[in-house]
Amino acid sequence: MDVDPLALAALSAAVAAVTAVAAGYLARVRMPRPPVGVYTGGDIAVLCVGVVVAPLLYTALPGAAVSAVFGLVLCLAVQFTLAPLLAATRLRAAPWSWATALAGTAATALAALTGHPGAARAGSDLLIAVAVVGVANLWTQSGLRSTHAAALAAALTCYDLVATTLTDTTGRFFEQVRDRPFAPMLALTGGPHPVAVGLGDLLLLVLFPLVAAKAYGRAAAWCAALTGLLVTSAVSACFALGLLSTGFPLLTALGPLIVVQHLFRRRRADGERTTAQWREGRPLPPPAASGAARQPA
Repeated sequence: MDVDPLALAALSAAVAAVTAVAAGYLARVRMPRPPVGVYTGGDIAVLCVGVVVAPLLYTALPGAAVSAVFGLVLCLAVQFTLAPLLAATRLRAAPWSWATALAGTAATALAALTGHPGAARAGSDLLIAVAVVGVANLWTQSGLRSTHAAALAAALTCYDLVATTLTDTTGRFFEQVRDRPFAPMLALTGGPHPVAVGLGDLLLLVLFPLVAAKAYGRAAAWCAALTGLLVTSAVSACFALGLLSTGFPLLTALGPLIVVQHLFRRRRADGERTTAQWREGRPLPPPAASGAARQPA
């Protein structure tokens, strides 16, 4: 399989850019707290079940219906991402965020319907990038902890391995959404073998550095972001060298590294900062004392 090395390099750059934008958003924009309270282990379990069941449901729908569902979800995600950002300006946040989200969604759909796949792909990528920035910030600012992020990564790693390697679930889903607008992937090229990263992979690549920053500070965030970038670049290099030729479940490499980072930080610190403590600018948790009781995760 011939893969453009420049496209592979651009994919790593795109992942780094989305992560940097999400970090800047976290530092400057306060999202309204949703009325569901803070995250618990039960919430993570429900989320994992949804991730597993959703592709099975989507493969039973026509491709056009799947595109419509993802288009609606992206439109809503872009709207709630832009609303807090525009609230800091003199513009009326709600009308302008809705107008921008609807315009971006409509322009992407129109490009696809009029036979401009490159424009449709670019529009989808932009919507996905904005949505990932918003969702990662919403989860982080709503109280998702490093423990929860690591548990989510571990569960999705197992699912990704089964769905991609041991069964054809991911392959069938990819064939259904390939080259359609709003496909759940950040794709720089089209065709049967696109240079792309899946939506779930991208979300965890962006999410964990934000959670690490809140829980353990800037050094932990930089380590998480660089680890994700190195994993993405290493997989891209394997494709460029011909060592990989089919879709690779990125989370099988990224997920364990997220868990290892969490366990390392957890052993070094006596607990992790909550969202309230992070907002107040509380100092990082002190080093864990040998044999001391630790704050529950």
